Amino acid sequence: MILGRLKAFRTDARGNVSMLFGLAMVPLIALGGAGVDVARYETIRVELQDGLDRGVLAAASLSQTREAKAVLQDYLKNLSYANDVTLNFERQNSVNQRIVKASASYTINTSFIKLVGVEKLTINAVSTAQEAKQNIEMSLMLDMSGSMINNNRIKNLKTAAKTFIDQMVTDETKDYTTVSIVPYAGHVNVGAAVFDKLGGKRDHSNSSCFELGETNAAYGADPMVFKNAAQVPHFTHWNFGRTDMRPWWCPMESTSITYLSNDAKALKNKIDALEMHDGTGTQNAMQWGYTLLNPAAKTVFAAALAAGKMDSKFANRPAAFNDADTMKVIVLMTDGAITEQFRPKDYSRPVSQKPDNKEISSSSTNATRLANVCTMAKSKGIMIFTIGFEVSGNATTQMTNCATSPAHYYPTSGSNITDAFRSISISIKKLRLTQ
Repeated sequence: MILGRLKAFRTDARGNVSMLFGLAMVPLIALGGAGVDVARYETIRVELQDGLDRGVLAAASLSQTREAKAVLQDYLKNLSYANDVTLNFERQNSVNQRIVKASASYTINTSFIKLVGVEKLTINAVSTAQEAKQNIEMSLMLDMSGSMINNNRIKNLKTAAKTFIDQMVTDETKDYTTVSIVPYAGHVNVGAAVFDKLGGKRDHSNSSCFELGETNAAYGADPMVFKNAAQVPHFTHWNFGRTDMRPWWCPMESTSITYLSNDAKALKNKIDALEMHDGTGTQNAMQWGYTLLNPAAKTVFAAALAAGKMDSKFANRPAAFNDADTMKVIVLMTDGAITEQFRPKDYSRPVSQKPDNKEISSSSTNATRLANVCTMAKSKGIMIFTIGFEVSGNATTQMTNCATSPAHYYPTSGSNITDAFRSISISIKKLRLTQ
């Protein structure tokens, strides 16, 4: 009888379902609760990464004077578990840049997946930030042709250009930024003192523009040679007798080049003093804008220094084209297509008489010269932004083709020219930080 009962107990399966269900509940609970553990893990990972990212950006700032560790800890201190975060970092400093690399880790206890043996999860965050003070050398070419009187263009340009100077030359940026202003009409005045220091062949003292041709101070010459180079004569073409602008083809001294300056007030005063003249020699402006960024043009800067037209602290500029710490920028603005180049038939003809001129180069020839200088500048790594101020047709094509890319060309009108300059300043700042 006893043996029979033992046999029946051994073969009785009525309680197996409950036992198996109980055993199965462990992984099911772990699996179902895993979502809670994973959600908590992800929440902490995101806030830890965010705090670390903001911390390294602050620590990498060149204006940051505190220790990197203290800065990083500050950006993590609001986390409820900040005291349990393991923080590692590395900081690299050089003259023009600071790099901060950091990692943070924090371990959490699990609530559900510990049932299957995973009792802890370690959360890791890694971040790197870099700030570099890349030097900026800029040529700003401003169209001062007679058509700038239309539609308040000259007033709108001056307002926009001065705002641009305020954006580019600040207390924070002036130590590594220089701006050369190249105003132009039919030609570009280098300034009387610089013209003479360069050894130009002076025929008159009214203005100081070098003839740019196929010899001596030639388009694209590297370097340009100015010794005994001819002077543009003092003459007018079609604005003769007007009182609302200067009639001369070569701008007067008030509208001459400003060489490598980081003085925002002086640059804005220069812009205020600019006067409109005759002709549109954009190819000449581009040649000079390129020259003022060209390290081969040492004679020009030596002359500017000797003439007192440039601060000696910039005697080491312009930097080499391949200098990793320097960004070279041209901003070229015009309100019309390139014109022909005219000269008097008789250079001794009194300027008080009605103009009697001849064409020495066509508008298409001058457009080709512009294109050649633009191509050369781009090949040297110069970033070119162009602004077409109320232009169409050939002027649009010329400015679009000259720019580094079509996206670097800004068509604009009226007071919106200020927005174009502002957009360019933002682009330059972004490029400086990422290059």
